[in-house]
Amino acid sequence: MKSVAGASVAIAWSATLSLCVLPDVGGAVDDRPSAGEVGIQDWPEPGRTFAEQHYSPLSSINRGNVAQLGLAWHLDLPGERSLHATPLAIGGVLYFSGTNGTTYAVDVRSGKQLWRFDPELATHTPDRKGILFGSHRGVAYWGGNIYVGTVDGRLLALNAKTGHPVWSIQTFDEADASKQISGAPRVAGGKVIIGHGGEGGTRGYVTAYDAVRGARLWRFYTVPGNPAKGFENAAMEMAAKTWRGEWWKDGGNATVWDNIAYDPELKLVYIGTANGTPINASRRGAGGGDNLFVASIIALDLHTGEYRWHYQVNPGESWDYDATQQTVLAELDIGGQQRKVLMLASKNGFFYVIDRLTGKLISAEKFSKANWAQRIDLKSGRPIETRAARYGSEPVPIWPSVVGAHSWQRMSFSPRTGLVYIPTIQLGMMIGAKSIDVRPIESGDGVGTLLAWDPIAQKSHWEVRYIDCSWNGGVLATGGDLVFQGTGRGKFFAYDATTGERLWTFDAGLGINAAPSTYLSDGVQYISLLVGYGGGANASKVFDYGWRFNEQPRRVLTFALGKKTPLPPTLPPRFTVRAVDDPKIVIDAEAAAEGRRAYWRCKECHGKDLENFASMAPDLRESLLAMQWGAFRAVVKEGAFTARGMPTFDDLSEKEVWSIYMYIRQTARETAQASVP
Repeated sequence: MKSVAGASVAIAWSATLSLCVLPDVGGAVDDRPSAGEVGIQDWPEPGRTFAEQHYSPLSSINRGNVAQLGLAWHLDLPGERSLHATPLAIGGVLYFSGTNGTTYAVDVRSGKQLWRFDPELATHTPDRKGILFGSHRGVAYWGGNIYVGTVDGRLLALNAKTGHPVWSIQTFDEADASKQISGAPRVAGGKVIIGHGGEGGTRGYVTAYDAVRGARLWRFYTVPGNPAKGFENAAMEMAAKTWRGEWWKDGGNATVWDNIAYDPELKLVYIGTANGTPINASRRGAGGGDNLFVASIIALDLHTGEYRWHYQVNPGESWDYDATQQTVLAELDIGGQQRKVLMLASKNGFFYVIDRLTGKLISAEKFSKANWAQRIDLKSGRPIETRAARYGSEPVPIWPSVVGAHSWQRMSFSPRTGLVYIPTIQLGMMIGAKSIDVRPIESGDGVGTLLAWDPIAQKSHWEVRYIDCSWNGGVLATGGDLVFQGTGRGKFFAYDATTGERLWTFDAGLGINAAPSTYLSDGVQYISLLVGYGGGANASKVFDYGWRFNEQPRRVLTFALGKKTPLPPTLPPRFTVRAVDDPKIVIDAEAAAEGRRAYWRCKECHGKDLENFASMAPDLRESLLAMQWGAFRAVVKEGAFTARGMPTFDDLSEKEVWSIYMYIRQTARETAQASVP
């Protein structure tokens, strides 16, 4: 583990520390100030406050002057791939994570890098970096430390001034290669709360650690384990009654890889859980069942981790409709009564308003096309499913797809307008017992929107439709009555928060996934944004916007009024494939056919059928390295590129590696021949 600090770190911090209003509380367990009490000049949480609203009351930049907004500075981030995080801004310093948990500190006024922390993944169980796209969604701050989780499962406290590790702890068994961390931790009451992701079968949980020492304080499992070994608590005993068969052999999943919010008044932590494993509920055990706590919102006591309540979004979930999209806490006037609510724009196409004291559903309506259910019954809280929902062996068209009507990209809520601003996706899938094909099915598919949603009336207020772009970035709302969003096509827009009128545009030169943040430094309001396309864009060709591996630099951009710093030009989008081939290589067709099956380990990053849409990994049809057997084997089986983020697949046999190589060579040759006029 190492960090590289700039020579002016101490100077920069002595000049900027007085601007930070967050108390350095050391080992105390007092909560960070809640929404409305945090100093408005900073952005100290992934969602600015524990409420995860992605809203700032700053108004120096407003709809009257946003046309004067320009680039103040940019910083290239060599070696980065997918950039998903919202930068924290504390005392004049930006903190954010890059691919796999690399962490940065940057001076907000000059754009100078103060330090960079390298988690040195090559020396820490490098086999655990598979099927994650390199995605990482941010860091947390508390008591002078930056907290980050790395893909290999470590949780680290870094000194915010130097980037040097204060402590590091492994959050899961190193023998469990199915778990990874891609989400941002949260710190509340002196506790660091972190979950994990997982693919291929794992048992989900969320854990709290002491923020000062790193000691584990409590852990809450999200699915029950083997009944023969007993249950950790009454919640697990209750959940086990909703499972059938021997579910624990596949782990159950229900991981907490992103969605965490906190109510400092109620002392409740709210977590959202992922889908079950396998996706099809009928394969998770004979006889069905709700499978608690898959696809659920769960409220836990901050200090003990004890279960308080849950709301299951999709009982018996079978469509990868997890509940990991961020929950937003707010107070709404519903029926003349102020209600403390939790809001979720679910992957399944319904917008939920839930009482966050009790978990009781208040309302739920469709915000996007969803044919798996007719409606949500308000009395029981359960969906009224359509006949098509419980698919059989023959694939049927279902909306939304596994990508979701709203994915992990951040939505925002403005207390000024009372509206929630949601990045939506309309895309269907053909789903059957053994297959899922994400693709446009009808004319409206492949369209993304920025949707302004009234959570009280449960209806659209306005909507911006991106006809040719559905995989877009997260959202920021401000007290200047503005809404900011970047798109997969590389445009950064500002809209009137009340009407949806587009007021300002900037060409970022690369697709955007992340949500921006805004903050004040020396009386100047800035807006910062990470630019780095990737993530789940490999799920469908509809998300291919021409961004290619290493052809456009990953950057952090920072804007302010009256600035006009030019952004260096970048290569334009490219939609052609420059396949390479060596005619002297003899293709073994039988081995290539076997390699096509074994390639499933590679497809999340390198693309299904070698079609790479997300740009965060090389297109293997274009790779000169993948044309040489010795070099290819060294990378895949021996880990030659683990330092660059490529996993080691040393569990693959020599025959399997050779067959994948043959599959790549055959596909590259076919692609090259097809491109010849």
